[in-house]
Amino acid sequence: MRKEIGFFRPIFLTGLLFLGMRAAAQTDSVGTDGMRVSTVSPVSPDKELVKLLAKVSEDSAKLVKLKGMISQFEKDKKDAANQAQESADDNKRAADRLADNSQDKKLARRAHSAAKQAKSDSQKARVAAVKLDDLNKDIQKLTTQLGKEQAKLDKYQAARAPVISAQ
Repeated sequence: MRKEIGFFRPIFLTGLLFLGMRAAAQTDSVGTDGMRVSTVSPVSPDKELVKLLAKVSEDSAKLVKLKGMISQFEKDKKDAANQAQESADDNKRAADRLADNSQDKKLARRAHSAAKQAKSDSQKARVAAVKLDDLNKDIQKLTTQLGKEQAKLDKYQAARAPVISAQ
């Protein structure tokens, strides 16, 4: 139930965005000659609400996208770690064979090749781990930022609630 609410939150906020835009567009008054005159100020509170709603909606969509990427990054990290372990095992076997016959050029080439492959695979595993850590940091940062924006939005809407209900 909780995930369903989180899924519909950006849609709900987008609806509020359009509601705020509609309210901002309806701020007309009657002029001295009897004609309707728009009295929208350059930076009205409604525009502030619209900006805040747009930012919350944008960040919510970005957060959903980032959370969707976690499983792929975890899979990449796991695959890279497994490949690095296999390469390290191959390197150990090649080094053991070379230790038994240290003058064999063919074994030396194989050991050298296995060592290069193990080094390359371990570097790929480290890069995959760093990418996953960075993704988790980005998600945490965006979640914190979204919480602050949501609190600001709630505070703003609570202050505006009597004005909106009076219309």
